Amino acid sequence: MTAVQRLSEAGTSQEAIRHHYDLPDDFYRLWLGEELVYSCAWWAEGEAPDALTRPQWRKLDFFATRLHVEGARVLDVGCGWGALVDRFVRVDGAKAAVGITVSPAQASYAAKRGAPGVEVRHESWVDHQPEAPYDAITCVEATEHFASDRLTADDKVAVYQEFFRRTASWLRPGGRLGLQVICLDNAAGGAARQGAGPVTDLIRDEIFRDSMSPSLSQMVLGWESDFELDEFHDHTEHYRRTFRAWALRYRRHRAAAEALVGRDTARAFGAYFAAGEAIFRLREQALFRVVLNRRAQPKHWVVPVRPSALATATPAPAASAPAVRSHYDLSNDFFRLWLGPSMSYSSAMWAADEDGSDLETAHHRKIDFFGRHVVTGGGHRLLDVGCGWGEALRRLVGQGQVDRAVGLTVSERQKEYLDAHPVPGVEVRLEGWAEHQPREPYDAIISFGAFEHFARDGSSGPERIAAYRRFFERCHAWLVPDGRLGLETIAQDAAPDTAQPLGRGPLGDVVLELFPESLCPHLQEIVLGCEPWFSVQVLRSDPGDFARTFRAWLLELRAHEEEAARLVGADVARRFRRYLASSEVQFRVRAITNYRLVLHRRPVALVEGLRP
Repeated sequence: MTAVQRLSEAGTSQEAIRHHYDLPDDFYRLWLGEELVYSCAWWAEGEAPDALTRPQWRKLDFFATRLHVEGARVLDVGCGWGALVDRFVRVDGAKAAVGITVSPAQASYAAKRGAPGVEVRHESWVDHQPEAPYDAITCVEATEHFASDRLTADDKVAVYQEFFRRTASWLRPGGRLGLQVICLDNAAGGAARQGAGPVTDLIRDEIFRDSMSPSLSQMVLGWESDFELDEFHDHTEHYRRTFRAWALRYRRHRAAAEALVGRDTARAFGAYFAAGEAIFRLREQALFRVVLNRRAQPKHWVVPVRPSALATATPAPAASAPAVRSHYDLSNDFFRLWLGPSMSYSSAMWAADEDGSDLETAHHRKIDFFGRHVVTGGGHRLLDVGCGWGEALRRLVGQGQVDRAVGLTVSERQKEYLDAHPVPGVEVRLEGWAEHQPREPYDAIISFGAFEHFARDGSSGPERIAAYRRFFERCHAWLVPDGRLGLETIAQDAAPDTAQPLGRGPLGDVVLELFPESLCPHLQEIVLGCEPWFSVQVLRSDPGDFARTFRAWLLELRAHEEEAARLVGADVARRFRRYLASSEVQFRVRAITNYRLVLHRRPVALVEGLRP
């Protein structure tokens, strides 16, 4: 069997595709509307429950804007009835567009739209051969058909990796890919298979035979080799509203639906709309909108991560307390010279019109951002893992968002500073997260810039994921139901994977000299680490913010060179200047990035946790 045959047979069968999509176009028009857009809309506040047209255009225009389609050559994988490619050309100024679909009925309808410069093909992505490179590619809710539920998790990931490898090869340098993907969320893979319950069986037997949504981790494992993350939106609630709108329209036209497809099929679709609304309300599935940038060169993996390897992986040890203290315990006065009065040692969040002189405002903006997203319920009891010199705790308590808090640090100097500058209602403990035993559950947890110390340099991807899973399992146990975790971490982006200490290039090694034993994760390691216990609600890649922050720190350190040398010695001060300059460069070229995540505690863990 050829590779093309294997990929073709991995996905939804042609028979199953025809069973769903090749019903009469007039049937779908009853509840989708005239433009036949069959995917999640983008809703604004106050819009009528069944007002589909504007929300659907808003979704298409989002992708047009973010993918820069004006004057571009575009491919739409899974083009449906052709609304996206039609609008990209007629409204958004795309030069040319190709739409591909495996549904003969959809291909026929889309071709009849007749937009100049649009070509519609009845073919799968597996068979696609572009005549010229594309500037942008979209794939809106087609990935559910790429790998059926017959496949193992490893085989599904292999299919997604091949899809992203091919799309990257079809794009010109600097090209972009827009995804809208349904992912399994509070339902594990087995819960979405036949026999798991009446709702699942309805969708599996009567609506989407042979199809299977990926998990978010499977998507990230698919794209990370060939693409970097630019933008990510969790719009699960938008799909609940979309299913509601479809249901309302369908009820008004039920008699016409039965006349077109028969009573049994009409009944099945009515139940499907109710089931779909419930599935997204309960987050059994989630809807993510993602914009990706094609990497200049594919990312290299020394130890590729396969889902099957995680159950038996040995957790990597964390960086030791002495190794962490070798960096943070130099001198509080030294750090104050260039961190500023707040002593915030993580990325600021900059506004577009802000310059490096407004560092404190930018730091407070970041803290406030996490405060809004993480401290959302009652009680307001917070844990800060790796609290540093306490600025996040000080601001959140000072603004009344937090009543009581615990801060953890392994740095003796940071503990001394906080003892001398206490925050009301805050208990600071000299301990790591692995030793922490809370007296009562927390409403929220934050951790800025500590995650890089949770797995030691020289470990492999599966070992790091196993270590991160220990952390996320503990956080899940410490949080109240509906609790949230706010995480900020530096991560590898274009930098290659390695299972050896150092070895990520001269700039990276300059940084790691000052952080012995520590290591930045890859995105797939973070997502695979948290996924059993948390759903992802916010995911931002903000390398520019940290580049500007490092620049501001470097300027301050250079302005205080003599005092820095007096406090820690000329050699240490020089090494810190090299580290700050090297870090700025790495963020600007995206060798590394800064991820900000807001994670929502799952009601029930998807797998049994790894015990420490």
